[in-house]
Amino acid sequence: MPPRVAHIIAPAPIGGAEAVVRALSKATLRSGREVWIVALLDGGGDHPFVVQARADGTPVIEVRCGRRRYLSEARRVGDALRELAVELVHTHVYHADLVGYLAARRARLPVVATLHGYAGGDPRNRLYEWLDRKLLARFDAVLCVSEAQREQMRRSGCAPERLAVVPNGHASGSLLPRAEARARLGLAATQVAFGWIGRLSFEKGPDLFVEALARLGPGGGLGVVIGEGAERRRVEARARALGLGEHRLRFAGFRGDAPSLLAAFDALVISSRTEGLPVVLLEAIAAGTPVVAFAVGGIPDVLGTASGWLAPAGDVDGLARALRSLLEDPREAQKRACEAKRLLASRFGVERWLEQVDGVYARALAGPR
Repeated sequence: MPPRVAHIIAPAPIGGAEAVVRALSKATLRSGREVWIVALLDGGGDHPFVVQARADGTPVIEVRCGRRRYLSEARRVGDALRELAVELVHTHVYHADLVGYLAARRARLPVVATLHGYAGGDPRNRLYEWLDRKLLARFDAVLCVSEAQREQMRRSGCAPERLAVVPNGHASGSLLPRAEARARLGLAATQVAFGWIGRLSFEKGPDLFVEALARLGPGGGLGVVIGEGAERRRVEARARALGLGEHRLRFAGFRGDAPSLLAAFDALVISSRTEGLPVVLLEAIAAGTPVVAFAVGGIPDVLGTASGWLAPAGDVDGLARALRSLLEDPREAQKRACEAKRLLASRFGVERWLEQVDGVYARALAGPR
């Protein structure tokens, strides 16, 4: 019998890890089992992630202890785990990894983590990630979303038998028809539009998308950036310097309905410097939207030359050439999008995902505490 599970996360308003937690929780509930989300929150008010998760039907326990009060959070979480008779703890991203590990060990429960990917960045962030890898080596199991992640964790000293490659699954959500999606974004019916969706942060590479768009020259389509983040001002300034006005690039800001708008685009562009397995990639494929991306993280595990366009990591000229190819041959774009959708259904379905996760849970439960 699969265990009663609590997912622990310190959520951003929206993001890949947050989407994974919601999707996995929904799939667990649909299978007739009990599951909870424990959200580590800072400050008051309704958090968008909590609102969305509850709308999915998932019970959410809110833990508010203030910033960096990890031991207090761990005590509160441990109390909740005992009260709910949880049998296994599943953590997501390093804040929750630390708090969830402490709470699970205090409650004598097995603890597993999903490694969603590391961002790198400044020295302080790289230190946090190094500490997280050392902590994850103590977990009963670590789910890696790509083979590259498993190898990274193995090199960091995590025992190979504790590592499992479990790519994110995908369940089709509500998708607006192309005409309605384009109308919501203010796009003309015949306007070629390239979408970029994500957190505007260095590792996500919004600046590289802007650079590639500029290299297409006049008539190279309109770029639409959906998302917010610390890099927005810098990226906007670079766009102005490159002469990309409103007719070539628009910043649409944060949109909670972003996944439903994917059919509006002639292609989705993923220009990340580093990745795990981006949820937006699976969402775009499910929407039938062609994808152009850098070959980083788990992206090459999903896309190949028959199902999308891949450019070498950080190769802006290569990304621009891929976009130009797509512009010049729309039939080929649709052919590759159809092949990607076929592969998605066969390899990344929710049932298979849940079965793989359950297998990891079973091994964690069978191991020594």
